[in-house]
Amino acid sequence: MRVVPLSLPTPFPVGPVNAFLLPGPPVTLVDCGPKTDAARAALEQGLARAGYGLRAIERLILTHGHTDHFGLAATVVAESGAPVYAHEAEVPKFTGDRAFVEPTRALVAEAGFPSSVADALFEAWKGWRAYLDRLTPTHLVADGDRLPLGDGSMEVLHTPGHAQGHICLWDGEALIAGDLLLEEISPNPVIEFDRSGRRLHTLPAYLRSLRRVAALAPAIAYPGHGDPITTPAARAGEILLHHEERKERLARLLAGRDWTLRALADEWFPGLDLRSLFLGLSEVLGHLDLLEEEGRVAIERRAGVLHYRIKPERP
Repeated sequence: MRVVPLSLPTPFPVGPVNAFLLPGPPVTLVDCGPKTDAARAALEQGLARAGYGLRAIERLILTHGHTDHFGLAATVVAESGAPVYAHEAEVPKFTGDRAFVEPTRALVAEAGFPSSVADALFEAWKGWRAYLDRLTPTHLVADGDRLPLGDGSMEVLHTPGHAQGHICLWDGEALIAGDLLLEEISPNPVIEFDRSGRRLHTLPAYLRSLRRVAALAPAIAYPGHGDPITTPAARAGEILLHHEERKERLARLLAGRDWTLRALADEWFPGLDLRSLFLGLSEVLGHLDLLEEEGRVAIERRAGVLHYRIKPERP
């Protein structure tokens, strides 16, 4: 497939985000940036350089429901009338469903924080609403679906982890990777909950998705941030090794004494501001989940707060 990267500015610490024009037919846009004047101007300029305008977009595909990737989606749809394709698990993010509020409150309490921390988190998150308009996707895609493009098609790969409904697009050679595979950083599998309020093990899911994509051996990957990756399988291997090392570092820490999640976050990421706290908790919980799935960590609830320790090795 022919892929035209479009770099769009964001107001977030991650920096610019990539959207991708696939000339098709149908003329397809993958992701679209946050709802800011600067991102819209960059999107329109990038499309114009390729000979298109917003009204020419015939299909919008969203890799996942994080604001930097979909905030402008309603604007694109209003201009073009394009149908929106996304995975069902991301619909609550696109529509602004607040079912995560009570599970997040419970998690913050179990981590050892006072309830005021959850209130402050929610207040801080309200600021993100300025960078998106809510919308409901018109077409829900699933793993293995094939979407026509030009003379061929591309396959939808459901790659949960960074987001539970994250998707990649694959044509047998090139991979549009969203935030599954980044060159400069390891994507953060953010804390998420299912519809029942159960917390998902996002980091283990992310690593399974990464191994799956690495096994495909793409010739090139187009990530959600940064330049195209010319050795995707090698980069995936680096990220897998990074998380293995982090997991073992955490295991050594837990071998000394019991820890709460709050204490672990303070130890790993001292001085986190409120905006970054949730990402820090996500990082620590992800590696705790890896150890739990290996049967190596014991979890005990005391006065409503969870305590973690490494199980002693059997002789």
